Formats: sequence, C-alpha cells, structure tokens
Amino acid sequence: MKKILLLALILFSSLTFAQKLKVTPNGLKDSENSEKSFVVIPVEGKTAKQLYDETVKYINKNYKSAEDVIKGKTEGEYLKFVTYAPKFISVKNGWDKIPFNAKFTIELNFKDGKVKYEIIELEMYNDAKYNLSFTGSGLSFFIYNKNGELKKEDAKNNIEEYFNGNLLSLTNFIQGKSTEDKW
Repeated sequence: MKKILLLALILFSSLTFAQKLKVTPNGLKDSENSEKSFVVIPVEGKTAKQLYDETVKYINKNYKSAEDVIKGKTEGEYLKFVTYAPKFISVKNGWDKIPFNAKFTIELNFKDGKVKYEIIELEMYNDAKYNLSFTGSGLSFFIYNKNGELKKEDAKNNIEEYFNGNLLSLTNFIQGKSTEDKW
C-alpha cells in the first residue's frame, strides 16, 4: 500500500509541477504566464548539446523519417520540426463529432539545463477544409467567440491534453525518465 501511495504522489507531483500549455483566445500560452507563448523545460545537469542530441534521438524514435520533419537546426542550439496529426481531435457540432487534423511546427532552443519549447505554427482543419480557430464568429469552427467566451470546451480540453501529452513525453525523454528502453 505504501508503494502505491508513493507512486501516486510522485506521479501527481510530476504532473502538477510540469510545464503546461493552455488554450486561450489568443492561441497556446504558458499555463502559468499567459503572456508567454512558450514553456521552458528544466533539465538539471545536461548541457545544451546533450539536450539537443536527446531531442534528435526522440524525433528519430517517434517519426518515420526525421529528415523529412526537421525543417531547421543549429547543432546544440536550435531545432525546428513539423508534425502532421491526422484525426488530432474531434469537435462537437450539434449531434455529430467532426474529426480535425492538425499540422504544427515546434521550435526548440537549447541552453545548459533548459529547453525552450514553442509551437510557432498550428493549422487545425477537417476533411471538408474548414479550419478550427481559437477565436471566431459566424459559421466557422472556433473555440472562443470574439468576446472571449468559451464556446467549445471539449475542443479546448482535447487540444490541451494532446499538446501537454506531447510535451510531457518529450520532457520525460530528455530528462531520462522514459521507460520504453528499460528491458
């Protein structure tokens, strides 16, 4: 019982104190500071070069062709890569749920002991080519109306869950907390 309680406490603390993104009318922002469109991942005891190398390793393990997704790099300092996510989320529209795809670009900057993580481009669209926007009005799909009122809470929550899951996966990998290689 003590082991289960300890494991739950560790999991809770890692989720509570982890860097997170939140959906706002102005896009994805740091959940702790909505002025920032990025989060900083702390990684004690690793150089910028080590963090860069770990991130390249992460991309190689999680993408079919790393060469195709990496769009910019400066070894040990900077990395930019693009992700296509089919059926990224589903959005309620009346009685239906409409699947939306996403294409987004992540930009990472590396310094000793930390990584700056930012989604610099994000396109969300369905098969009928309708976009999902953070703010809008009329017949389009939008999460917040022009007055800043939340209209699609499920879409907001699903987007946050998706990106925070990806952020946590990368964070765990570069911090050496990934369990997939422990066989």
